This record gives sequence, C-alpha cells and structure tokens, in this order.
Amino acid sequence: MAGETERRDDTTGLLVPGEPPELIVEILTVEGIEGKRLAAQQARVLWEVTQWQAPTRSVHGLDNAA
Repeated sequence: MAGETERRDDTTGLLVPGEPPELIVEILTVEGIEGKRLAAQQARVLWEVTQWQAPTRSVHGLDNAA
C-alpha cells in the first residue's frame, strides 16, 4: 500500500524493505490573480510536505531519525 516502507516476502513471509515511493510533480504557470493564488497554494503545499518529511529523516538523510 502507499506509504508502507516494508512488505512481506512471498517466499519467507519475513518483512523486507518495500519499493521507494514515487514522486510526480506538476508545476502549472498561470498569469494574473489566478497565478498568484496558484503560486501561494504550491508554496504552501511544498512547505507542508517539507515540514512533514523533516522529522522522519536523519541528519544525513539516509536513516530514519531517532
């Protein structure tokens, strides 16, 4: 399932690392008032994702944080 970091091996039944998540980013550019609203929404979403992700990573970004 999405967001899971481990899965069961079909042969052994043991938990093994799952596939890394896939990220798809779509940036839209719009002029005028709509463009300003979209830019603010995109900035807010990227900030929220960064804030959510930050505590789940270690200093060097390879291991889960303690």
